[in-house]
Order: sequence, then structure tokens, then C-alpha cells
Amino acid sequence: MYGWTGKILRIDLTGGNCNVEDLQAGPARDYIGGRGLGDRILFDEVDPRTDALSPENKLIFTTGPFTGTGVPAGGRFIVVGKSPLTGAIANPCCGGYLGANLKFAGYDALIIEGKASEPVYILILDNKVEIRPATHIWGNGATDTERAIKAEIGLEVDQWRKNMLSVAAIGPAGENLVRFACIMADGGRAAGRSGLGAVMGSKNLKAVAAHGTGEIRISDPAAFKEAVMSFYKEARENKELEKRSMWGTWSLPGRANKSKTQAAFNFQDGYFEPFTKFEDPAYIRNMLRARDEGCFSCPFRCSKRSRIIDAEYPGTTKGPEHETMALLGSNCGIGDLEDIFRANYLCNELGLDTITAGATISCAMELYETGILSEKDVGYALPFGNAAAMFRALRETALRQGIGAVLAEGGAALAEKYGRPELFMGVKKQGMPAWHPQGIEVIGLQYATSNVGACHTKATLPFYEGRKDPAHHVELTKQDQDYVAIVDSGVLCWIIYHGPLWNEKPLQWLRLTTGIDYSAEELALIGERIWNLERVFNFKAGLSGKDDTLPKRITEEPRVKNQVVQLSRMLPEYYRLRGWSRTGAPTKEKLSQLGLEKEGTGLT
Repeated sequence: MYGWTGKILRIDLTGGNCNVEDLQAGPARDYIGGRGLGDRILFDEVDPRTDALSPENKLIFTTGPFTGTGVPAGGRFIVVGKSPLTGAIANPCCGGYLGANLKFAGYDALIIEGKASEPVYILILDNKVEIRPATHIWGNGATDTERAIKAEIGLEVDQWRKNMLSVAAIGPAGENLVRFACIMADGGRAAGRSGLGAVMGSKNLKAVAAHGTGEIRISDPAAFKEAVMSFYKEARENKELEKRSMWGTWSLPGRANKSKTQAAFNFQDGYFEPFTKFEDPAYIRNMLRARDEGCFSCPFRCSKRSRIIDAEYPGTTKGPEHETMALLGSNCGIGDLEDIFRANYLCNELGLDTITAGATISCAMELYETGILSEKDVGYALPFGNAAAMFRALRETALRQGIGAVLAEGGAALAEKYGRPELFMGVKKQGMPAWHPQGIEVIGLQYATSNVGACHTKATLPFYEGRKDPAHHVELTKQDQDYVAIVDSGVLCWIIYHGPLWNEKPLQWLRLTTGIDYSAEELALIGERIWNLERVFNFKAGLSGKDDTLPKRITEEPRVKNQVVQLSRMLPEYYRLRGWSRTGAPTKEKLSQLGLEKEGTGLT
């Protein structure tokens, strides 16, 4: 095989067994890799009704045919499992170097199943695979875990290999089964949404560490090299990529705020006055930037690492990205930049998804300010704008202490417990990201229909042309969701491959790396197949079209630009374009067209 290694590593933590299996050509061609391959494995091996925190759930780390080849911005990896937060499928994407190291070690995918009797971590050094004790690092934050493992491995390998080792770890939040705990990799990268860090913790798995030295076979090396050089030439002339390289997502808080699409005060508003100073992203960059960083095989270095001059927050950490600045900043009424950086640092070390953490705490703040959640309930005052209270709530959530035991279940459970479910701003129990849907209506449709719950990475959101034309919202959303499924299966970075550099690029890279000459129609069908397979998994897990919804605040209360998201107008058309029933279920005809008729057995 070209592009793929053709091997899957399976680790059974219950029995302590490690086995290598062949990746069959059919699934590789039909699902490509990454998200698509991980979805396929999960569907085949995990009953959708399984308790997400039971040993029967699986964690599937996947790479794609582009990973490790040098395809620009093609060094990411995907983690797939059933979410303990939403009960739906979860497949967050993560940057850094772990994906490339897994691929260089010889594996297209790593399947982790069962549960260890004591805390462990997995070490992969090419064909050497070990399950090692991790009791001594259980309780550590993400950074300390990575340092401890590298120090331990450094006693056995040379300095170069120690430095090249990638580590994906959970913090205390994952250990304590916080339902929105994430997996942190390579010094601050996050497989952030849907709570797969809790799945890792439920398996007593503290970390996965990997380094490989192998090579990836490419179908047409000469043409591939020429295409890479051509891409970089084209990219150098792209002003949007130039801005992204310079500012990362730090250019977005001011832009969103100015256009009144910035989540504020638990989505009660789309504008937050303290964020006006961020309209010049240089303010953020100059104040707290430590350095620029890039993922494997990506020259754009859009990731920014921040430093806080504060003894309680030593060293540096990645970010915060725009979503974090919104959810832990404006949405909680926090406008001080250093406080936002502190909250981001805490989440990275504790292993908390910053978006759902912010959505949960902002919900708690509104409950507190309306008198529903008392100071006696919380243990301290928790109004909007109280940064110290937010820091305390984050720590308590990760440790499940005090009010944190309630917050750890997520914002939907919190709002339900106190009798005000409408105050949680999320979809399928997952908090909404930074962009206020009333500011850009198409985002509301994308949040509502996302298979993983409200998410900003399953479509390119406000970045494509036509976003302001309601006549194209539904059609573009469907096309865009299918396209991002392909990007995630490559695995490419959708931040780079949207707008002027999208569409034809995945086709070109697939042909040059794998030797398979997919047509544009075939590739579109694969994206649609992946989206529908996820939908079928969700329906069999107990979700339905009734979960394709938005909070009443978004659909009934015109708080931004004097408008609401008219989801009831868009949803029937979306279902029609998807070839689904009026209730949102994939039809037999559509599933047959996609080769999924057996998978759809039992759907009504």
C-alpha cells in the first residue's frame, strides 16, 4: 500500500495484550483514514448503546494516508470513541506530532480496549510496544505527565529519541471522569471535545507515548515533491494564510465582537465591550506571546504559545485560541487578558475542554445571578466577571470537589438539576463554541445538525463565500460537512484547507500519495458516507432528529442584530438534501446509495 502503512495496533488493557493486524484495502479506500476509518472501526466493534465509561467502549487513535508524508498541514490525528458527555459518536482532531510518530512507528490506527487494573501508560517505539505502570504519575497535570514520561524514557534511549517522543495524556479531569475531559498532546495540543479524556481515565490509561523512525511509501515521489513546492508558492501569495500565520486565531475575538457575533454572558449578547481592544490582534500578541509553533509538516506556525508572569502559572502553554477566549472570557464576563490566559492554562493542565468548561461555568453564573443557584449551593459567590471564582470552579470540576461534582457532569446536567434546562447553551449536551448563531445564521444550522454536538470543527463555519446569503445556507452546510469529513479523514488541517485552497487539494494529495485516482464524485460520496455512518451510530445510541435543535434563547429571543435563527425553516430542507426522512432518519434509499444498507438495519 502507498500512503497507508497497512497495519493496525490493537492493545487490550484488560489482558495486557498487544497485537498487530492488517488494514484491509476496502475500508482504507472507502473511508480513507482518520475520522472515517475510526468511525468505521467504532461502528463495527462497539455497541452504540454501550456505557461510554465502561470497558466495552474503545479509544481509536487514527492517522491518515497524508500523515507523515510531508503533505502540507497533514500531520494531525483523530481520536474516536463514544462520548460520555453526549452519548453520541466523538471524533476530535488534534495537531502536534503524535500522528506522525504513530505512522512512522508503522501504524495507521491504534485501538485501545478494555480496562487496566491499575494506572498504566502505553509506550510505542517502532515495533516495541509496552504497557507500563503509571501509578507514580497518576494525579499529575498534562505537562508534568509528559515531562515524567520523557525523563523515564530518557534513561533508556538517546537524547534525540527522547526529544522526539510524542505524549498524549490526561490530567486530573480525565482521571476523575469529568464528562468533558480532553486528551492533551505535545505540550498543549488538545483532542478537546466530547469527553474522550474521561474514556481514557475510565480505562486507567494515563498516557500514550510514541516515537517512530520508519518511512511512508508514496506512489509518485517526484510529482509529489513538485506538488508540495507548488502548494507553498500558492500559499505564500495567500493573504488569509499570511494573516493566520501571523495572528493564529487571535485575530478573531476582535472581529467577532465588532460584528456582534461574539458569545457573551452565556449567549445573552453578541458583544462584550472589553473585547474592543482585541480588534487589533497585535495587542494580544505583543502582550503575552511566548513563541509561534507549528504542527508536523506545517510551515504556517499558526499556533501561539503564551506566558504568564505569575508564580502560580509557571512556564508556558498553548493558546488560548479564539474559542477559549470567548467561552472562558466574554461568555463568563471576563475581560482581562491575563485572567483568560490563566483559565486556559488551568484547563490545559487539568485536561478540561475549554469550550464546554466555559459553557458550563457561564450557565452556572447565570443560574447564580438569577438566584436559582445560591452561594450556599456553590460555596462562594459566582457572578459573571469573577475570575477568581472561575479559577476555583475549574479546579473543583477537575477534582469533582464541592460544586465541581455537579459541574463535572456538564452544563446540560447542571441546568436540568436546578430546573432551568433552557439556560444551558449547547446542542446534544455539548456547549456551543464562540460564534453567536444569531450573528451568522448558518452557524446555528451547523451547530444543530453536527453529529458530535455543537462544534466549530465539523464545518468551516463562517469562512466560505455565500455565508451571508440565506438562500444557500442549507446547501452549503451539507456540502461543507461532507467536505470536512474528507479533510478529517486525510488527515488535513481544515484551518488551512478552506476557502481558496480547498476542494481539489485532497483529490490531488490522494492521487499522489496512495496512487488511487478518486474522482470528485467518489470523494464527495465518501464524505457523505462518513456523515451518514455517524448519524446511524447516533440513532442506534438513542439520539434522534429531536436532538437537532438549538436553545430557545437562539431560536426565540432576538438578542443579537434583532434576529433569531430560523432553524424550523432550514431543518426540513436540510433533511431533504441529505435524503433523510422528515424525522431526520437516514432512509433505506440513501443508505443503499452509500453502501450502508446493512448498517441501517433497525432504523425507523
